[in-house]
Amino acid sequence: MFNRKFRRALFGFSILTLACSSAMAGSLPVDPAGKASLDRLLLDSKLPFATNDLPPIVRIVSPLADSSVAGGTSTHKVGSFNGTNMLVNLEVVTRDSVPLVVREATEAPPVFGIRHVPDLLAGQANPDAPGLYVFFDQPLIMPDGTVMPAFTNFASAFNVAGSDDTPGRGRTTWLGWHVLESLPAGTNEVTLTVAFVDSAGRVATDQVRLPVNKAASSGQALTPAPESFPGSASTVDDGQGPEVSMIAPRVPTSIAIGPTDSSLNPTNGSLFFIQVSSLDRNHHGIAVSENGLTSAGQPLNATIPAGLIFDPSQIPSQGHAGGPNRNFPGLTVTFDVPLRQPNGNVVPAGTNLAGLFDVAGSEVDASGAVRTTADWVVGGSLVLPQGKKNVTVTSSVTDNKGHTGTTKNIFSISSVVSGQSLTLDPPAGG
Repeated sequence: MFNRKFRRALFGFSILTLACSSAMAGSLPVDPAGKASLDRLLLDSKLPFATNDLPPIVRIVSPLADSSVAGGTSTHKVGSFNGTNMLVNLEVVTRDSVPLVVREATEAPPVFGIRHVPDLLAGQANPDAPGLYVFFDQPLIMPDGTVMPAFTNFASAFNVAGSDDTPGRGRTTWLGWHVLESLPAGTNEVTLTVAFVDSAGRVATDQVRLPVNKAASSGQALTPAPESFPGSASTVDDGQGPEVSMIAPRVPTSIAIGPTDSSLNPTNGSLFFIQVSSLDRNHHGIAVSENGLTSAGQPLNATIPAGLIFDPSQIPSQGHAGGPNRNFPGLTVTFDVPLRQPNGNVVPAGTNLAGLFDVAGSEVDASGAVRTTADWVVGGSLVLPQGKKNVTVTSSVTDNKGHTGTTKNIFSISSVVSGQSLTLDPPAGG
């Protein structure tokens, strides 16, 4: 996959950087194989390309480069779900007809997205996104107290992926991960490096350095608990609420609507990725459970793992009125067309779909305000009336003082039926 003529120079480069990192890390564990892989990816990303050769671009869109993150409370052998609780979101843009290999996935118990913890623990690539590499230059401590060495590839920890149809020959794929893991006590800064290798072996990289915010023990501690939310969510922007942005899909782009017949299932729907970011600029508090647990440390639904805010019981169905996402009660997301779920349930246009969101996480903005980000990969199909050629998605967030911020994006319709058609499906068995 990688250019062979650079192997000898790369070997020397890897040995040198390994020595330097070991000296800096002291007694903290480092994964030598992961560090060597990172060095190789960084080197290959700088190789000269032939004319008209356009490798993909990868961007870390969350956390933001000027933000700080919480350290988390897990220690060696004493785990906790109160980790950094940040959300790592990646945008991978292709610029030619060479596709990425990604299996987009939605929450359909007992399978939850693209997360593969056994592969993570075994040091293997994510079978749903084999070209993804995600490294921290510090160890991460998992919720069960297991210490993962620095430069472990955390690609298999990711939760969700989705794609939309960028203008021209390129496509955009988004990947999201709620980080339940913690940083070792005393860590003041962590560097996150990501790479994506496309199906032609070309490498795109990005990197962000994140200070560790000492004001809160975990990302969960940055926001008030959902039980503190005082009223009902609103979609009316009063100008005093959070600053709300819909980062994904990035306009202009087109989205697939999913199958309109009985073939719809959790693997072939619209599968576009929605990222809603809300900045608590007035410090009123945005009530959210980033780890998907109640204040007592219990899940809302025993079948849904910690780290997910997925609350599908709140979606209206026959005989059930629905309601807000109990992990994020101030979030409202609506479509101006009905959504047909894989189970056949049709949710009317204008209904709050926040209960279907997958993950959420928080960080501290450079201004000192808390930014909370939430993701959803749309697993159903969009029911468009005859002649309608676009879909409007409206997102709003209400804070604990009852003030609301809102945003609205309009997306055109892709010629492909399913978002899965925008990427190559990984081969069976990985």
